[in-house]
Amino acid sequence: MPVRGKIVDKYAKYAAPAAFLIFAATLAPWAYDFPLNDDWAYALAAKALAETGRLVLSDWGASTQLPHIISGALFAKLFGFSFAVLRLGNLLAAAAALFVFVKLLGELEIGPFEKLAAGLALAFNPLYLVLANSFMTDVHYFFWMLLAVYFYTRNLKSPEDRRALWLAGACTAAAYLTRQLAVALPLAFTLALVLERRLKRRDLAAAWALPAAAMLGYYLWFKFAHGPTWASENYVGAATLAHLARPGAFLNDSFYRLLSTMAETGLLLLPLAAGYAFSLKKLYSRNGTGKKAAAAGAWLALAALAGFALLNGPLPYLENNLSSSGLGVLTLGGAALKPSGFFASRLFWQLATAAAVLGAVILLRCSGLALRGGNRALRFLFLASVLQLGVSLVGAKFFDRYLLTLLPWFAAAAAYAARGVSFSKPAVALALALCALPAWAGMKDYLAWNKAKWELASRPRQGLAPGEIANGFDYEAWHNYEKNMAYLKSMKPLKMIGEWEWQKVNGYKAIVSYNPDPRFKVLDTAEYSTPLSSQKGVLYLLSPQQ
Repeated sequence: MPVRGKIVDKYAKYAAPAAFLIFAATLAPWAYDFPLNDDWAYALAAKALAETGRLVLSDWGASTQLPHIISGALFAKLFGFSFAVLRLGNLLAAAAALFVFVKLLGELEIGPFEKLAAGLALAFNPLYLVLANSFMTDVHYFFWMLLAVYFYTRNLKSPEDRRALWLAGACTAAAYLTRQLAVALPLAFTLALVLERRLKRRDLAAAWALPAAAMLGYYLWFKFAHGPTWASENYVGAATLAHLARPGAFLNDSFYRLLSTMAETGLLLLPLAAGYAFSLKKLYSRNGTGKKAAAAGAWLALAALAGFALLNGPLPYLENNLSSSGLGVLTLGGAALKPSGFFASRLFWQLATAAAVLGAVILLRCSGLALRGGNRALRFLFLASVLQLGVSLVGAKFFDRYLLTLLPWFAAAAAYAARGVSFSKPAVALALALCALPAWAGMKDYLAWNKAKWELASRPRQGLAPGEIANGFDYEAWHNYEKNMAYLKSMKPLKMIGEWEWQKVNGYKAIVSYNPDPRFKVLDTAEYSTPLSSQKGVLYLLSPQQ
């Protein structure tokens, strides 16, 4: 390996997380003390644990979430409770996950530049940036999941390394206690051993002992000590079973979700696909694959994805972090008047869709090459990613953030397939910049308008309490969810409480919106600056006309 390559190889695992932290720091995340999306549900539990020492899960949170909440409570104990503190803790977890990911790529014998490119493709990814700037469980799970995969990989490469297998089990247990999705990890490892024809009882016991203990321990604690929540009664089990109970609808949903997944993955990992812009011919004639067969596969994938795009229109397809209003979840009314810049342009999404389709076709080709030519560790990563996707597909809802666990496979496959192919560094660098700029602008906008809505609703006013303002799901939940759910639970069983029934309990006297509706009286306004527009955004606090 040339000297320059050795230097890149040595520092790649530090470069990606360092670049991410610098990138995230330019957004000044410490300046925003409010929840985003479902942050409030996990923050309530972390705050209670830090202040009372009692671990009580919110009725809203569907994940197991324990390590996530404990880490949040620890940060709250050390630095005081605020959403800014929780956000900074999540950003550090995101940087740590990038470190582990690049280390994992090293175990998969991927080249130095490709390893760095894959790490940066995640670091500058808009989905990753949004989730890292939250207090959602996705990034914490991602860290434990990658660490578990890393240690499973170490054992697959060196079966005598029993310590790695036990460490993998411990990390899988932590991942499961964060999100139940981790049940797929020991299943993938078991399947990998079966395919390698080296399944042994002691390996099976080591792989499953700690995860199984975590699963059983959590079940016993939750059932006999904690008690059911609304999510456990209505979302985790009941909604999933209802989804599966309609085979036709389930297959249709799954087909839509799979094609949407590939299209959005093609967009999210566009920098890695761009590396093959000048070597497509060689990419499609590698590993003894006949040119005709490779071309036929490419045209078939292109036809399927292009046809899907023509039928369903341009991206985005999945809820809830990429949309025509920008990044993140838009929680306010009057969206048509929100200054969203290029995100609101149909031409932007048409071009993004075309690029995403081409990127997805290239990633699928790389995936095939990696499966055929890669080692057992690389194939294990594929199994882990596919099984996690399978678990997600079974759920009643399927959000774009669920793609996070799939990105490591396609990133690793794209990096691996670069062997013997001219992987264009300028093309990768340009595509990284083209992804980073809208990611930064979209995230800055997301933080800005949320800060404006919280400040607008928090101003003291006579006869109007904060909890009486309809100001988006997260705001209303932070002020009212616990007391409203306590009231509803005193009236009826959990299974009879509707998903949004807690909001109907509120006696709203005002609403925050982008639209100054003439039917309402304007009580107050708030302006904010956004990189998506040369003009300031304006939010209106409205009340019904007397």
